[in-house]
Amino acid sequence: MKKLFLIICLLTLGFFAKSQTLVLAKDVAQYVGKNVTVCDSVFSTKALEKLTLINLGGVYPKELLTVVINKEDVIKFSSEPASMFLGNNLYVTGTITEFKGKFQIIVSEPKQIVVK
Repeated sequence: MKKLFLIICLLTLGFFAKSQTLVLAKDVAQYVGKNVTVCDSVFSTKALEKLTLINLGGVYPKELLTVVINKEDVIKFSSEPASMFLGNNLYVTGTITEFKGKFQIIVSEPKQIVVK
C-alpha cells in the first residue's frame, strides 16, 4: 500500500510542478529552507501540552520528517490532529527546517495538510 501511495505521489508531481515542489520525506534534507509539499505516510503522532507532532516516513525516533503544530494552531483543525491524521497518507506544504538534527515543517493552517 505504501508503494502505491509513493507512486501516486510521484505521478502527482506534474500537478504541483507549476506552483509547488513535491518531494518525498526521504528527500527533505535537500530542501532545507525551501517551501515544498512533502508526500508520505503518517507512522506516529504525539499530542503534547504545547504542540502536536506528526511523524512522516517512520516511527519516532526514526521519522524522516516531523510536522509540528503549535498549541494555538491546533484549535483551527476540525479535530485533534494527532488522532485525525494517524495512519493517513498526507501532502504537507511548508518550509523545511532543521531542529536538533531532525527535519520538520511547522504548520499553522489546516490547509497546509491534505489527506490522500
